[in-house]
Amino acid sequence: MPRFPTPEGFIHYQVTGPAQAPPLVLFHNFMSTGQAAWGPMVAELSQAYRVILPDLPGHGQSQGHPPEFSYREMARWLASLLAREGALEGHLAGVSAGGMIAQWLVHQGLARPRTLCLVSTTYSNNPATTRVPGRWTTAGFRPNERWLKATARLHDPHHYPGYFQEVLLPAFRGHTPANTIDLSLDDLREWRFPVCIVHGQEDQFFPPSIPEQMAQALPDAELHILPDQSHGLIFRRPWAVKRLLLDFLARRGGDESPAPSNH
Repeated sequence: MPRFPTPEGFIHYQVTGPAQAPPLVLFHNFMSTGQAAWGPMVAELSQAYRVILPDLPGHGQSQGHPPEFSYREMARWLASLLAREGALEGHLAGVSAGGMIAQWLVHQGLARPRTLCLVSTTYSNNPATTRVPGRWTTAGFRPNERWLKATARLHDPHHYPGYFQEVLLPAFRGHTPANTIDLSLDDLREWRFPVCIVHGQEDQFFPPSIPEQMAQALPDAELHILPDQSHGLIFRRPWAVKRLLLDFLARRGGDESPAPSNH
């Protein structure tokens, strides 16, 4: 698997699909990995796209991360990786933290994606900006023991025993608008490319009114709210996310894309 050097280590990533196909970059959520989040749909996406699937800095097999896991800084590192892969003007998708990092790439002028798909994410973690109080906070995040053990297995074997508990989990609980994202709706109004927003109706972190604000502000957006689904949408309904993404790319991507499957 290829590695891209960073100031603190390297980013581990996978590339699958035809070499001359349009690039499709997939960013995963915080505390996950590229394969854990997007794995169930990569095989089908790779039929028509050159899929680039990184482990975010400090996650999975990637080593090293910026101070406080700054999303803005991670966007800069990932932009350099995408430049090497010729993917700065390809298709881009991100779930939760990955969606925020994707938005930083656009906002900072680091990438000019052909399309953008945002799953279970927000344009700001600041309630004063969104005017929507969060249902949960990262500081109060208390997952069950089974989830903790399963998530640790994604990271500890590539770092050291206890890495997840000592580094990633505290970093997540310490998220603030300053080290994650705090864009404005006016920022989104400047984007001139198709955006697909996929969100769970019962999202614990970002109530549906947030993606609704985003869809109204973006000049060219479509919004899909999936009923009875939580923030874990990418894990609970990967086939639904895949179907919506493939359909969006087929209609708006400007590529010869496969029709979405029903599975």
